[in-house]
Amino acid sequence: MTALASETGLCRPSHWRVQEYSCGFERPNGGGWSDVRGRVVGPDDGAATLVLGGISADRRLVDDDEGPGWWPGVAAPGGALDPTRRRLVSMDFLDDAAEPFPSVEDQAAAVLMLADAAGIERFSLVGASYGGTVGLTLATLAPDRVSRLDLLCASAGVHPMTQGLRSIQREILKLAIDAGQGARGVDIARRLAMTTYRTAEEFAQRFGPDGETGGVEAYLAARGSEYARTVTPERFLSRLASMEAAAPDLSQIRCPVRLLAFSSDTLTPLAQIQATRDALTGCEAQLVVRDSLYGHDGFLKEAALVNAFLEGRDD
Repeated sequence: MTALASETGLCRPSHWRVQEYSCGFERPNGGGWSDVRGRVVGPDDGAATLVLGGISADRRLVDDDEGPGWWPGVAAPGGALDPTRRRLVSMDFLDDAAEPFPSVEDQAAAVLMLADAAGIERFSLVGASYGGTVGLTLATLAPDRVSRLDLLCASAGVHPMTQGLRSIQREILKLAIDAGQGARGVDIARRLAMTTYRTAEEFAQRFGPDGETGGVEAYLAARGSEYARTVTPERFLSRLASMEAAAPDLSQIRCPVRLLAFSSDTLTPLAQIQATRDALTGCEAQLVVRDSLYGHDGFLKEAALVNAFLEGRDD
């Protein structure tokens, strides 16, 4: 695998050091040439941690001058991923410009390329949702480079119910593209996805008779239209295909692995995460189960629980 990389850096005296990276590399398995953009935040002597989130996550992990990071309360001063103490690596997942669709192996190769560009040989990895599946794949491809895996709401396989829901999303997107209404398809498919990220109990509390103005339909419409402004239908389809095709050989992983599951998560159910833990036969693997009103989105909403998990605390 060959690569070209460029780096720009800036120093924030009152915050933390930020370095932007842009890499071009040959994707494995004949996937062609792709570009990836990443960011390294924190002190050069901090412990290196690669952080990968869900399909909507990007390289803005930590707040910057242009907006908030995607993991508030966790990737923040005082959080488990503190940019004043750790060297945090994040990236934009490969997108629809890459043909065929970027596989989880391609995403893992892109992460390794960013680590190489930043001069990071060995690292721990935190992966949530889709990022957790990429992290598992990376640890099978480069077991000597990963010192530890912390996975949240993530598994190696896909539950049949989740497969069914994603097949409906794919049909929505394909119909919308054929009709010349791609953005509308992204909007509707995202609304469907939002019903799988949260729980019926949360929706009952938020949108009952005395709930939020506009009710559940207004909430879903807002989330769908927001997503459609930044994500193309082709990118959405490629992410769905990538998740469905994941099949890492977990027996190759050698580093300690900790997995966090929320018992209310229906997108990545507890049984699916337990199966992933059981397949990690070549390493020490620990499963932590917690309750949350927020289901799959617990990793984004439950900062206190997530920080305790990442810091190895039992509270």
